[in-house]
This record gives sequence, structure tokens and C-alpha cells, in this order.
Amino acid sequence: MSTHRSPSIPLLAAAVLALAMTAAPARPVLAQTPLPTAQDTAKSPWVVNSGGTTPTSSRSTGPAAADSAYIREAASISQLQIRLGTMAGQRSSTAAVKDFARQMVSDHNSMQQQWTSLASRNGLPAAVTLNSIQQQTMARLTRLSGTEFDRSYMDAMVVGHEEDAATFGRIGAGAQSAEVKRLAASGETKTEAHLALARQVAGQLGATGAVATSTPAPNRNAGAGRRRDGDKGNVADGRYAQELAYGHMMEVQLAQMAQKRSSNPKVKQFANQMEDDFSKWQRRWTDLASRHGDVKVRSNLGPLHRQKIERLEKASKGNFDRVYVDIVSENLGSVVPYLQKEGRAAKSGDVRKAVDEELPLVREKLDAAKRLDRQVQVSGKGKDKE
Repeated sequence: MSTHRSPSIPLLAAAVLALAMTAAPARPVLAQTPLPTAQDTAKSPWVVNSGGTTPTSSRSTGPAAADSAYIREAASISQLQIRLGTMAGQRSSTAAVKDFARQMVSDHNSMQQQWTSLASRNGLPAAVTLNSIQQQTMARLTRLSGTEFDRSYMDAMVVGHEEDAATFGRIGAGAQSAEVKRLAASGETKTEAHLALARQVAGQLGATGAVATSTPAPNRNAGAGRRRDGDKGNVADGRYAQELAYGHMMEVQLAQMAQKRSSNPKVKQFANQMEDDFSKWQRRWTDLASRHGDVKVRSNLGPLHRQKIERLEKASKGNFDRVYVDIVSENLGSVVPYLQKEGRAAKSGDVRKAVDEELPLVREKLDAAKRLDRQVQVSGKGKDKE
């Protein structure tokens, strides 16, 4: 592989960033439906200690406090890019890759400082940690060197920035704080510019962008270069169906756990019905995803979905029923507007039809979960102490 320094890369980076900064943000696509609610973010700490308890702060009352999980997620994106960029600067054998990595470190240092500063101003811990998937990416690249490292790093950059752009879009759509929304919009714009540059550099190396990840990247730009322009609407609908399929997969797993561990017959009955109904709809959405853009739904869930499952796994016996019903209520409460807004805006008739048919079911399950939640409280179950 040639190590000739390509003078076009810095110029291309400046041009792409200038163009991206002036473009109006596109409609966000959710990376992992459904969106966390204020209740959910309050139960998603920045740091979990070895004892499994969540440190809290009486100062966490600023306007962005309810968006704590979003801020942490955004900051961890930059933390990963800084670490990988630093590694690439040390290990890469290609000038273009080194230039790209240097820009990632610089840009993401600035982005991370904005997010951690926001956290500090709102009484939130500013420490940033990587999740298990991010740590696995670090570990995998640490084992590589030379040409193999360069290609794998750029593969990770293409796929990672597709996912990150979608994540910033989701954060912007779900955040309550105006400042979080503003930083998310800025992050999405910068990330899409980084993605364009990553594809350029990856193309020079012959990298494919087909790096294994926790879930396929649900980004509106993914595959745009491989499909005809007329197919973009269908691909977007396929990604939408994929997101619903993953959300339903999570509900099925939660329901299966509840049937085994619940001490309340009504909760067990509710969970049994949830498994039956959401298994059917998961299959339907998986089929629709495959029909539109051949979007795949795999068996492994992404970090936000796994976080909810782990939250239920950690619930104590006396608190299990309440935690399960809380999670279902929060989850379905965010699915309803996702069906109403994004679903009814789908370009494909079969997707819109599925949305219209499922929406009454989701509303019915949400109402049932809320009623069950009140019954569980009356029966003396405690609040979630996580």
C-alpha cells in the first residue's frame, strides 16, 4: 500500500464540513427505538459503581438533568473517537488515515468538551466511560497493525459514523432541553461531514465499511451509494421497520423474563399476552424491513435495548413486578408517537398500513400497563431503587 500523502484529503475535509454546516438538518432517524423518557434517563446513571448502585446528586436539577442519559451517550461517542483517533495516529501506515485520525481527535475533543461542560453546569458528573460495545471495538483494533489496522479502522469509521449520525438525530428528537437539542443537531451535522470524509478515505484503502456491530446501522444515508436514487424512500422505510422489530424483540425478551420471575398472577398474564402479540408484530416488521431495501434484523440488540433488559435482570424479587411494568409503560409511551409521526410519514403503503393496524394495539397495551402499574403500587410493591 502506498504511503504517499494525499493533499486532497484536508481540502476535501474542509469542503465537506463547510457544506454540511450550511445544510439544514434532515429529519432524524432513531438509532434505537423507542426513545428513553424522562423517567428512563433518570434511572440511567453516568457511572455505576462496583456495588451496582446508582450514585445520585441533589444538584442534578438543571434543565438538562432529565436528559442525563443522552448527554452521557453523546460524550461517550466523542470519547471513543478520540481514543481510536489517537491509536490510529500511532499505528497507521498511511498518511491519509493519519490525517483523518488527527481531525477526529481535534473535532471530537471540542465536541466532548461541549457535552461535559453542559453536564457540569447542570450538576451532572462529567466523567465519561465507554460502554461494552465501544470497549470491544477498542480491543479489536488494538490487536491489529499496518495495512490490516488501516482498513479495519476506516471500516469502523464508516459504520461508526453512520450509527453516530443516527444517534445524534435520536437525541435531538427525544431531548427535553433546548441546549441538548442544539448540541445534538450540531453533532449530527459534524458527524455526517466526518462520514463523507471517512467514506472517501476508506475508498482509497479498499475498505468495505462492513464491520460487525451490535446492530446494523439504522442511518438514512446508509447504502445510498449502492442503490438507485428511486430506492431511497424504500430503504428509509426498511430502516424504520427494522427499528420497530428491534423494539419488539426487546419487549418479547422482557415478557419472557417476567413470566419466569413475576410473583403477581396479573403481571404474568399481561407478560404472556405481550409475548404473543409482540412476537407476531416482530415477525411482521422483520418481513417489511427485508422487503424495503433488504434491511436485515439480527438477533442481537443494541446498547439502549440491552440496558432496559439489564435493568430488569437486576431488579430484586420484591421490586421485580414494578420495574417490569415501569419499563413497559415508558417504552410503549414512546412508541405511540413514533408510530403516529414517523410511521404515518412512511413512503411505502404497506408500512403505513402496518402502522395503522398496530397503533391501536400499542395504545391498548399502554393503557393496560398503566392500570397494572397502579395495581402493583396498591399491592405494596416498592419503587425501582436502581
